[in-house]
Amino acid sequence: MIFGIGIDVVDIAKFKAIMEKRGERFLKRLFTDKELSYCMAQKRPEAHLSGRLAAKVSLFKAVGRQIGFKNVEISREAGGRPVFTAPLFEGEYTLDVSISHTSALAIAETIAGKKESRP
Repeated sequence: MIFGIGIDVVDIAKFKAIMEKRGERFLKRLFTDKELSYCMAQKRPEAHLSGRLAAKVSLFKAVGRQIGFKNVEISREAGGRPVFTAPLFEGEYTLDVSISHTSALAIAETIAGKKESRP
């Protein structure tokens, strides 16, 4: 059963400007080491980081609460599909995320399904 849907969009140029101004400390508050390692190795790290930020915010919107950005990690399955690792939500929700970006914008949508308990 669908519990909530969240969507978020990030302006990549604005995110890059903030990233350059505030530096590594800013990034380390939002992303895990694994996320930073993956994204910084890409041709346009700001696009990948923006997508992950949008995904985390869309998750918080879908479930109706924020748990801290570093308590959520976005990785990729073997086929490239993005997936959440969010231990605080694993018992409660099934989480599906889609991330996309253009040269200007990153967007993410999350669908949170409520896990039904069985008697």
